[in-house]
Amino acid sequence: ITGPSASLAAEDRTRGYLNGLQERRIQADECLIALGDFTETSSFEAMQRLLPYEPDAVFAASDSMALGAMRALRVAGKRVPEEVAVIGFDDMPQAATADPPLTTVRQSIQRAGVLAVEMLIDILKNGAEPPRRVILPTELVVRDSCGSRLVA
Repeated sequence: ITGPSASLAAEDRTRGYLNGLQERRIQADECLIALGDFTETSSFEAMQRLLPYEPDAVFAASDSMALGAMRALRVAGKRVPEEVAVIGFDDMPQAATADPPLTTVRQSIQRAGVLAVEMLIDILKNGAEPPRRVILPTELVVRDSCGSRLVA
């Protein structure tokens, strides 16, 4: 479940998903990519559109959207993670207390903020050329929603 097409973060996360499939020689199925807008409500609706395809796993481009997908799955009578694994992105505080706790990708917001300020100061001092692009490291935070505890 992607974020809005006008969002660079959503575009990067979608590209990462597609690259991951390509690296594993799996053909992307556009029917399995649903548009959201980083809100729980949009993801609830996107998950409802995906249900007829009977997915066994869902990656949402934000934790809010992952929580919306989990709610839609519960309403549909699907169990997370026994029937559908769910993973989000952001590691917001609600991820750890969700039922089940949400597996997510953590990217340090604090580090991003520090880098943004440093880059802004550099641009003000030295100009905007050359363009700057920084890719921050991420960390997979494994919790129950992906089913990792089900595998012995």
